[in-house]
Amino acid sequence: MMNPTSPERVRQDCRLIGQTLLKLALPRMLVRAVVLVVAAIVWLLVASWLLDFGRGLSFEGLQALGQQATDFLARVNPYVWWGVVAIWTLIIFFVVRGWVVSDVAAGRARPVPAADLAALSAQLSDEVLAVLRWVWGSREEPFSLGDLRLALAELRHSRIGKIELVRQQGDILDGRPARQPAEGTAPARAAVPPTVPPTVPPAAAPITAEPRPGGARIEPNL
Repeated sequence: MMNPTSPERVRQDCRLIGQTLLKLALPRMLVRAVVLVVAAIVWLLVASWLLDFGRGLSFEGLQALGQQATDFLARVNPYVWWGVVAIWTLIIFFVVRGWVVSDVAAGRARPVPAADLAALSAQLSDEVLAVLRWVWGSREEPFSLGDLRLALAELRHSRIGKIELVRQQGDILDGRPARQPAEGTAPARAAVPPTVPPTVPPAAAPITAEPRPGGARIEPNL
């Protein structure tokens, strides 16, 4: 049986989290791939059309400017249209980049379905679940794919050990006795109530005879 905090168990939990992330993010990733392919095709078609249009230009109608001017225009014409293609490339790049960034942000903000989160939590160790709770923070928003991705990154950077160190340091600074980890601790003994000494009733006072007056006569009991 593996120790819940062993590296093998942590790696196993990381694989489970990664599989859940892939399953939930795969549809949006496919949409991004399709959009990128379409954008690349549009860029290529427009860039090819621009270059073909530039190659087809003729400056024979500008003979009035002189042969030297027309020769100069013919020489710089390819570079001009390559510059136009570069501008077109920048436009496509920033448009697609802005869309991808916004789509990634929307994907990270997507809440994890309750059924998927329950199925994942049932397979994780307590220490890994503590990291998920730490990542969630104030819990003002639903637990999202971004939180799950951040938890995976923190697990790969020893967040479990850091949480334990913070707990120990808090105990030291707060003056509390050091708490033992849950793994391997001895079972707590039941509290034994203090013994109360039995109450001894007070001793009965001795019976003393009342003093008899000197001239009193004692009557016999008949």
